[in-house]
Amino acid sequence: MSSETKLRLAIFLGVLMIVIGCAGYIIIEGYQPLEALYMTVITLATVGFKEIRPLSETGQIFTIFLIIFGAFAGAFIISAMAQLVVQGQLELILGKRKMEKKLQKIKNHIILCGFGRVGKQVAMEFAKRNEQFVIVEKDKGSIEEARNCGFNLIQGDAADDDILNKAGIERARAIVSTLPDDAENVYLALTARQISPNLYIIARAETVLAKKKLRRAGADRVVSPHELGGSQMAMATLRPNVVDFMQLAAEVPGGENIGIEEISILEGGELTGKTIIEAAIKSKYDAIVVGLRKKSGNLVFNPSGGTKMDQGDILVVLGENGKLEKLAEDLA
Repeated sequence: MSSETKLRLAIFLGVLMIVIGCAGYIIIEGYQPLEALYMTVITLATVGFKEIRPLSETGQIFTIFLIIFGAFAGAFIISAMAQLVVQGQLELILGKRKMEKKLQKIKNHIILCGFGRVGKQVAMEFAKRNEQFVIVEKDKGSIEEARNCGFNLIQGDAADDDILNKAGIERARAIVSTLPDDAENVYLALTARQISPNLYIIARAETVLAKKKLRRAGADRVVSPHELGGSQMAMATLRPNVVDFMQLAAEVPGGENIGIEEISILEGGELTGKTIIEAAIKSKYDAIVVGLRKKSGNLVFNPSGGTKMDQGDILVVLGENGKLEKLAEDLA
């Protein structure tokens, strides 16, 4: 029997003994509800207080059995609580309940499945960018590490429908699968797509065959860490300055990191219907427009100043993080 199950049973027994005691004194002795509760509590607690009024013979027999069974129930409750305290699980269970209540309220978040080597890096990037996300993990070592980082966490199998529902999959905007096994990633993509047809799914793949299967399973994007790592190492050897720029790792004046952001062109927004040169993004925010994805899906690289921005388009801009945040706030 798990410690959590034992705690639930102990609480149930305690409540049950109080209910039985109250019902017995009301039926046998004709006590009022408050009198019956008082008599039950002092009997179970064995404090030795005098009864409200002399008990009948039947009431005395009932009290004897209530004390005997109450003693057994009390011993079981104390044993369960002691086990939880000794094992340090009481705080864990309460924290789990608190986390589940918290997750019931969040929406438009990202579900990160797996907190291994790849998942940990993804989580750190999300945290650095103040993104709201939930980790789903079943490995005990990874769970402990995620808790120490203070991340939102659901313990369990990411391919389990109940676990995904606890993580708020129907309210999430995206799910990222970084599980080390290709078969698990494929099954997770199938499950997530079935639960939430409009969910944005990103999955990890170790092989070319897995990439094809993940696409068929419903993944919107498939990423191979080995391919990316190999390409980056080759580029770092041949074009190190290009890699430094693409990683956006350099410091710029003012101490803020360079970043790339997506800006959605909203209906009735400040940029809707304007050309890039009319929007004056460069002069206002010192940002460079590097791409524009049209609502149709076409991607325009390095659009000219005369390119018009329509509702539903997505603008990709490069600049200092602080100024990009200001741009996003002004257009929100």
